[in-house]
Formats: sequence, structure tokens, C-alpha cells
Amino acid sequence: MRTLKFEIVSNLVAVAMFGKNYGIVDILLRSVLFCVGHLPRRCLCALSNVLAFLAERVAGYRRRVVMDNLRKAFPGKPEKELRRIASASYRNFFDVMLNIFRIRYASQKRVMRSATYVNPEVMQDLYARGVSGVLLAAHYSCWECVVTMQPYISHQTVAAYQPASFAPLERVVAEARGRFGAKMAALREVFRVLLESQARKELTMTLMVADQSPAHGSCTHWLTLLGQLTPVLMGPERIAQKLGAAVLYLRVVEQKRFCYEYELVVLSQNAALEKPMAVTKKFFAELEKDLIRMPHCWMWTHRRWKNQDRYEIEKICVA
Repeated sequence: MRTLKFEIVSNLVAVAMFGKNYGIVDILLRSVLFCVGHLPRRCLCALSNVLAFLAERVAGYRRRVVMDNLRKAFPGKPEKELRRIASASYRNFFDVMLNIFRIRYASQKRVMRSATYVNPEVMQDLYARGVSGVLLAAHYSCWECVVTMQPYISHQTVAAYQPASFAPLERVVAEARGRFGAKMAALREVFRVLLESQARKELTMTLMVADQSPAHGSCTHWLTLLGQLTPVLMGPERIAQKLGAAVLYLRVVEQKRFCYEYELVVLSQNAALEKPMAVTKKFFAELEKDLIRMPHCWMWTHRRWKNQDRYEIEKICVA
């Protein structure tokens, strides 16, 4: 209770200091999320289950999108199995959201206990050789917890992010990601930030989510994922090539809900020496393995293959 009072008082002080940039919405949001972040794991599981039920069964949030995606990805699976995967994916979605609040507000010791790193020595080997890295993740399981890796490695972690439109929530998410020492960089600025670090001879490990869909007019490179023509972003690969960085894939294994294991898979020791799209191909090959193994852990609520018509229109090569 004393800690909660301190949190609320600190928010009031922030309002007085920053005025319109930090208002009553922040106070209410942070107070609620503070309480959520301190819930025991069983309570978080129960809350996530309730939110998932309301989103899927009551509100029907993007249920048609989820089922359409699953039918395309797994045409051989029976409808009953697809519905089971869909329900599990809603729980995973809210597990990820609640985990962000736990990362921000729970004790560091508690957060660190929920993340296990299988082979952090991979990064330490890169550091010993004076090599920076780009760590590619997907919207798969709780990729957010990887921000806790800074205490295990010597690189300066840089977390690339897309700013959210709702500013109060954006501030909470940014604080969660930077709490363990990661430097935050908006996607439009990340390359400049990395160049500045390179000029200072500072070795970096850049965290990037690489499975987003390009904007409608930017579908210039394609791969086949789960049998579907999929437009892919080339930004992460190009950044790694320009920096001469190693590229790693973040494999996330859910040990139990809100407890995760992270494995680092080396995709390239030096992206500058790879052929065009080679790194991106390897990333999606690893992602496809994970999707087949545990399909419910991906964010199926996004319209993954909405731009397939652009392939024929733009006549772009399929890798």
C-alpha cells in the first residue's frame, strides 16, 4: 500500500512538473497498471483468461480475421482444432499485454525469474570479437521480456520501437522496455542512433520485431510463409548490412504462462557478406518452425496476408 501511495504521489508531482504532457489519464492508467503489474502469476493467468473470453466470445474482436488467417495457414487442420488455436491465441495476446505491465511495475527480481536465457554466450562471443548484432524477434509469445537481457551481456542494447498513438500507454511501454538498461530508439531514428554508437566505437545489440506487414504501397519483397505469399520488410536486414553486424533470431519457448525461455539462433555472422534477402529468408524459416510447433503464440489478429493482390500488380520477384 505504501508503494502504491508513493507511485500515485510521484505521478502527481510529474503532473505539476510537466503540465499538459502528463495528466489525469496518466495517473489513472498508471495506478491501474501498477496494481496489475503486482498481481501473482495465477491472478494474471485468471485475468488474462477473462479478458480473452470477453474479447473473443463477447466482443468478437477480429475473430473473423483470426479464423481466416488460420484457415489459410493450416488448411489441413479440422475446424475444431483451428478454433482451439484461436482461443489460445487470444489468451497469448493478453498474456503479452499483461507481461508488459509486469515488466514495468513488478520487482526486477521477480521479472528476471520469468526469463531464462539458454545461450547468452553467443552474444558474449560477438562482443569479444568486437562485433555488434541485430536481434530479430517476431510477434510471437512474449518477445517483450527480452529487454531483461542487458544484465547478461556487454553490448548496449538498443530497442527499436514504433511509437503508439495513445501517449499515456506509450510512455508506460517505453519505461518498461528501458527499465533494465536498454536504449530506446524510434524506428525512423534507429539507424542514426546506431551510426552514432558505431562512431563512438560502442558495440550494440539492436532488438527489432521483423515480421510486420509493410504498408500497402511498400510491398516490394515477398516470401512464402506457411504456404502464403507474404510481403516482408527489408529494413532490419539493410540496417544489419550497412553496419556489418551479426544477425540473430530470438526463439521464444513458453515454459508455462508468464515464464519464458529465450534461445539465440545465429542467422549470419556478418550481414554485409550475405546475398540480398538471405538474412530475411533465414528469419522467416525459423519463424515458420515456431509457428508450426506452437501456432497459438503468434498474433493472428493482424491481417497477415491482406496485400497478396499487390504481388501480381507490382510484378515483384518471389524469393
